[in-house]
Amino acid sequence: MDEQEKAKIKADKARLRKARTAQRKLKKARADLESLGEITDWEDEFIASVDERLDKYGSAFADPSLGGFSEALSNRQKQVLAQMRRKIKDKGRQAPQDDPAKPQWRSSFKNKSGFTPRVRHIEDEMFEDAGTSPPKAKPKLKIIDGGKA
Repeated sequence: MDEQEKAKIKADKARLRKARTAQRKLKKARADLESLGEITDWEDEFIASVDERLDKYGSAFADPSLGGFSEALSNRQKQVLAQMRRKIKDKGRQAPQDDPAKPQWRSSFKNKSGFTPRVRHIEDEMFEDAGTSPPKAKPKLKIIDGGKA
């Protein structure tokens, strides 16, 4: 077996592996959309036709200008699948938020442990000691006459 045959076998195996991966993603998208009750007829037909072509040909498109030769899905088919996955993510996130006591996700910048630092306000201590309240007006500069005569 020469090098060209080995390279061809390797490329064919990679194409089949990519086709199986694409089929898994399509089936997962269909199952998730059906579980949410959000699948449309067009999405169902799209998934069925792409899945059928992946089974039959190992690729869901024939025109090489639409995507890479070794790819299982064309660029546009990848975009449609990504839109479906985004739809699943958005719909899945909205459902649990009906209960305000259970937020689904939180920012990584927010305080997670409930720790609040003990902070000392110096203004509180200044005016408690003096028995006066803070000044209400801006301090003014006053010029005093004096000096050498």
